[in-house]
Amino acid sequence: MALMVNGPSQLKTNLEHTHQFRFTSTSAALTAITDATLLCAAGVVAQSAVAADNIRNTVRLKQIEIWTPPASQGTAATCSVLFPASQRSQAREYTDTTVSVSTPAHVRCSPPAESLCAFWVNGTATIPLVSLTAPVGSIIDVWIGMVDGDGEAPAAAAVLVGATAGTVYYCCLDSQTFAAGIYKPVGLSSL
Repeated sequence: MALMVNGPSQLKTNLEHTHQFRFTSTSAALTAITDATLLCAAGVVAQSAVAADNIRNTVRLKQIEIWTPPASQGTAATCSVLFPASQRSQAREYTDTTVSVSTPAHVRCSPPAESLCAFWVNGTATIPLVSLTAPVGSIIDVWIGMVDGDGEAPAAAAVLVGATAGTVYYCCLDSQTFAAGIYKPVGLSSL
């Protein structure tokens, strides 16, 4: 029998995980993603028919990927991801354009080091983390790191319509209300 000389190793007890979420675009407008909308996109639980609380305590954007098809052959389609400048980083933009219906415009990027997007956020402020241009029909994949709190009360987050109390819903990437959102979740319950 081996003896534990130094004892057991330390342990992070909060549940921490990463998930790939998918969204589709309904507008080509340059649209900001904030810490609050990113947290709501990671899931909320309805408290009533119209109000929901966040499930996660903190989130972090790890990666974004966009595919944008043109409306028709010869028509240009452009997608882009813009990480704004902060006190610690310069602005960084990634973009691609296509005119081929068989090859969509495609961007895949991670937040620059020291950008606001590279840090864990808790949704208590509406801080623009990143802005996307994703024309109608674009597919947007977002990898979000999440930490579930232990013994912490969730923050009031989303406005729902016709929700069932206790049910989990997922908000649009760009809005805490489904009706106002243009980046709609794919394959997940949303209102």
